[in-house]
This record gives sequence, structure tokens and C-alpha cells, in this order.
Amino acid sequence: MIWNSNEEKLGPGEERTRQRQRRQVLFIGLAGVIGGVIGGATGFFDQGDGNLFAGGWENLKLPPVLALVLAVMLIGAFVALPLWGFRMVDDYKREQNFIGFTGGCVSVLAGYPVWAVLYAGGFVPPPHAFGIFGIAYVSMILSFLYARWRL
Repeated sequence: MIWNSNEEKLGPGEERTRQRQRRQVLFIGLAGVIGGVIGGATGFFDQGDGNLFAGGWENLKLPPVLALVLAVMLIGAFVALPLWGFRMVDDYKREQNFIGFTGGCVSVLAGYPVWAVLYAGGFVPPPHAFGIFGIAYVSMILSFLYARWRL
């Protein structure tokens, strides 16, 4: 941004906020690139008829070395990147994120047994990994949004 002599310079709080916003955009961009690499490599190198979204994940076949590389990238994307991201946000947003993560964890802890019991009663198909991931993901988002609008 070009500063005119008539414009006031940003104060220290405003400058830190802008720096934090720039880091957040870079963080989201990095997460998108990592996700794109993981998804692109999985789709390009799949040697089977697997489809994670259509329920055929057991038919997914990847070269062993690529599977190890993707596993490391997934651990980085789902564990290391969020923990690193908590350093970049203020206390208020960090609390909202913790509530979101806790909501996702509690939903899985409750969701799997509920799903298993409903399956045993003949109401739903058997529990599977992608369904549990979906429960965690959706409930984490909903918990975060609840915390964001209520706190």
C-alpha cells in the first residue's frame, strides 16, 4: 500500500492485526497446497478402483513409497499444521478452536458407539472409517461455529 502524506500510519495494534491476517492467509494457502498435493497424488497414482467419497476406499491401491509419503503429509496436515496454527491466533480465537476440536472429539467418542448400536438394531449400515471421519469433521465445524457465535 502506498502511503500519502495525508494518511495516518497504522498503530502498533493495527499493524500486528494486519500481520496476523497475512499469516492466516499464508497458513490457509499452505494447507490448501498440501491438501491439493495429497488429493492430486492419490487420484493420479491410484492403481485400483478406489473412491473415498463413493464408499470404495478399500479398493484404493497406491505404491508403498507414495503411501508412506502421503501418510507423513497427512500427519503434518492434520496434527502439526493445526498445532502450529494455534501459535498464530489470539487467545479468543484459540479458545474457539479448542472448543471446535473438543466438539469433534466428543462427537466421535459418542458417535461410534451410537452408530454401532443402531447397526446392531438394523437401522444403519455398519460403522466405517470415512463415516467416523465425517462425524468428526462436521461436528468440529459446528462446534467451532457455535463457539464463535456464542462466546
